[in-house]
Amino acid sequence: MDVEWLLDFLKGMIKPLAATAVVLLAVLLSFLQKLGIEGEMIYSIVRAFLQLSVIGFVLQFIFSQDNRGWIILAYLFMVCISSPFL
Repeated sequence: MDVEWLLDFLKGMIKPLAATAVVLLAVLLSFLQKLGIEGEMIYSIVRAFLQLSVIGFVLQFIFSQDNRGWIILAYLFMVCISSPFL
């Protein structure tokens, strides 16, 4: 079983996890100062982390393809999804 992709994934996740840890410090400060916004902050952190991770996987897939058809298809899909007129 090839686990090289898993090692590459884990290496790539070091910086995002470190950035998430720094933001979690803000949550801790909010809790200690009794600001009452910890739940919203945690929800936002998790949502942003998941969205950026998915976008990273999609972009990595697109740019690692040798077939121009896949790249054009992914581009058209993203344009159609983001269009407010469709």
